[in-house]
Amino acid sequence: MMRSSMTALVLMILLSALGCSRDAKPAVKAEAEEEAIARTEFTERIENFFEYEPLKKGKPSQFRIHLTDLSDGSPVEQAEVTLTVRGKAGESAEQTKAKIGKVMGIYVTELNIAKPGDYDIEFHIKNNKLDERLPLTDFKVE
Repeated sequence: MMRSSMTALVLMILLSALGCSRDAKPAVKAEAEEEAIARTEFTERIENFFEYEPLKKGKPSQFRIHLTDLSDGSPVEQAEVTLTVRGKAGESAEQTKAKIGKVMGIYVTELNIAKPGDYDIEFHIKNNKLDERLPLTDFKVE
């Protein structure tokens, strides 16, 4: 008899708790992060796989750049990586230098473009083994 009373008490507490949770307001979801955009581009000497947050006017967008030397398949080490942004409508160029990441061959920088529109970005990668320029198109800033 004691066991059935205990079971009934636990069941009542459980049902009460579930009943209360229905009245609770759902938690407000934080604004969802937009998925990063990934591209892989090549010169004859390097592979440039990079990811970046969607470009929005006046908002910093982080670029994570993974560079591979195609002559031997090794990560590009100790490079000076410069991104030059040019607008298609004749806007002046902006430059930023990437910082060397914690993992060999990875570089990180942010771009903050003030105006919406279509842009080109040139990657300039230089170290003691190579000096490569990779001009790319089709970057849209909303």
